[in-house]
Amino acid sequence: MSATQTGKRTNKIAQMYDASASPAEYAQRYTNHFADVVRGLNIEAVAKAAEIIERCAEDNKTFFVIGNGGSGAVAGHWVNDLSANTVVAGKPGFRVMSLCDNAFSITALANDASYEQIFSIQLAANMRPGDVVMALSVSGGSPNILRGVEYANAHGGYTIGCAGFDGGALAKISHLPIVIPSTKDEFGPVEDMFSVIMHIIQSYISMRRGRYLAH
Repeated sequence: MSATQTGKRTNKIAQMYDASASPAEYAQRYTNHFADVVRGLNIEAVAKAAEIIERCAEDNKTFFVIGNGGSGAVAGHWVNDLSANTVVAGKPGFRVMSLCDNAFSITALANDASYEQIFSIQLAANMRPGDVVMALSVSGGSPNILRGVEYANAHGGYTIGCAGFDGGALAKISHLPIVIPSTKDEFGPVEDMFSVIMHIIQSYISMRRGRYLAH
């Protein structure tokens, strides 16, 4: 008999739900747990990612971000925050692209080639040696993410892999893995952490360039 059948769930989100008698109690458990997830962040890996991404603009390179679903939404958020918020007179701007944002390209590639190739083909068209590719995958095992990272690795790109669970294959093939250890239902906390990592790096780079965040 499985753990679920006996009522002893092993995944964290399910455990928090089962232990909560109200929305307020569940919210408190979720936020308490997320605070623990934040405290477990690999600061050294995030700092190295910040240095690599910052160097993109200085070296006239492009920063690409790929992800599926909620992770793809974070990819688009990277473009929103890192491009306009880092523009400073006299300094090179960031070329940052989310390869999740063009529904026409994605559906055409999925239809004409395969869904597994929606990122690798876009990278083949746009990536140049020395560019940086950040891949976001909660499971670390999404085939289209892995194909994109494999293409970047084989063609002179530098890859940063952000993953949850145990990191999966993405952590193994990325030049710089950032793993958020989690159980296999923690999609929310892991994607929350993808946003936290983005905001840490983007705000640091913006302020390094003299762009403070007050309006």
